[in-house]
Amino acid sequence: MRDVRDGDFDEEFDRAAPIRTPRLLLRRPSIEDRALAVKLAASPGIARNLAAAPGRHDQSGGESFAVVERRSGTVVGLSAYGQMSDRPGAIEVATWIGEAHWGRGYATEATHAVIDRAFCETGITILWCSNRVSNGRARRVIEKCGFQFRETGMVRSPASFGAVPVERFVLERRNWASLKSWGAGIPEEADVPRDNAA
Repeated sequence: MRDVRDGDFDEEFDRAAPIRTPRLLLRRPSIEDRALAVKLAASPGIARNLAAAPGRHDQSGGESFAVVERRSGTVVGLSAYGQMSDRPGAIEVATWIGEAHWGRGYATEATHAVIDRAFCETGITILWCSNRVSNGRARRVIEKCGFQFRETGMVRSPASFGAVPVERFVLERRNWASLKSWGAGIPEEADVPRDNAA
């Protein structure tokens, strides 16, 4: 892994390559992956807490990924980065994990990987993330990933078909570059402490 400096981005990055983390594989979602994700998203916990829909970002200049548990091959959620719907030119990251897979740290692990991909793929200096005000689990994941609170607002929720209050967080490239060691220490097959974050 090369040193990352403020303003760097990787022009030789293989966009088609899946992302491997210690426990997850993030790949371009197939039709089957999307069908499984729709079933996972139908749970009341997801509908109640979703602020942004990761699956739409591949149509807005970003990338969407099926989050797959490597050991079992099970699709456990979706993660993505792409244009914010209400802020032209701004890039956001969004991740959700199916309710049956909460409490294992998958959201944090997947979000770290997608943040890395977004900063390596683009020349952006700030990455955004929106969170429903009522979703404390997601807020903990966002904060673990280095995002800092910026403002409140309202967004159209893909699950509740109306506007919902959100908190907006930002991660600056220079802060991300200083946090690049965040993935160290997650053993691939060992028991990982549960963080109870979605």
